[in-house]
Amino acid sequence: MATRWEERVRAAEQARLESSPVGKLLAAFGLPTRWLRRVRIGKQALFLLGWALVPLRLKLVAGGLVALGLILVVGGVTVLAVVIDQLA
Repeated sequence: MATRWEERVRAAEQARLESSPVGKLLAAFGLPTRWLRRVRIGKQALFLLGWALVPLRLKLVAGGLVALGLILVVGGVTVLAVVIDQLA
């Protein structure tokens, strides 16, 4: 039953790919879309590829904003802990 379900899911994915603009483009060039189904690119790989294309200056700004956010969170937790300690 699980095998049948997996086959149905694969068939639905194949139909979805063939109806997408990428699938139509591949069909126009005469390339099979079945091999594209086996190629899986994870979200982390896409993120790392995108991050590699970001300029260094923008990476520094993003890193600074992340550091500022962490400092604010740690400071807020510290203040909350001091207030709770004072009330107890």
